[in-house]
Amino acid sequence: MGKKKIHYFTVQEVNALIPTLEEHFSKFWGFRENAQGIMEELRSKAKTVRDLDDMTPKEAANHQMRSSQAHFLLEQAKKEIDAVVDLGCTVKDIEGGLADFPHILESDDQEVFLCWKFGEKRVRYWHDLDQGFHSRKPLTKRVHQ
Repeated sequence: MGKKKIHYFTVQEVNALIPTLEEHFSKFWGFRENAQGIMEELRSKAKTVRDLDDMTPKEAANHQMRSSQAHFLLEQAKKEIDAVVDLGCTVKDIEGGLADFPHILESDDQEVFLCWKFGEKRVRYWHDLDQGFHSRKPLTKRVHQ
């Protein structure tokens, strides 16, 4: 298996992906929240293994069905994050909706990451490969070329 060739994104390419990124992150959080709600419901109904053993067949079937629903929702959530990664970026923070995109700074031909965070309407920052969100630097006009 050969190594996958890195796609270096332009600022315009990342900006064009923002609505898609927002949709995937929003769906991820929704699926996960629903799954967590179901799991919390199941935990509150069955505090112990004995509670599970004492369930009627109907209660046990309902418990299994709700557990399957939670599992399905978590699988859907994973697919949303996989779809973000498939766009060619690296998800750095699932909770904050933070993604990095490989980019070449044309000013000095340096490989960096364009850094986008959920809620930002356009990509405005970059950072070195070995740094992260807290080291973000604003894009300058010449980087947009």
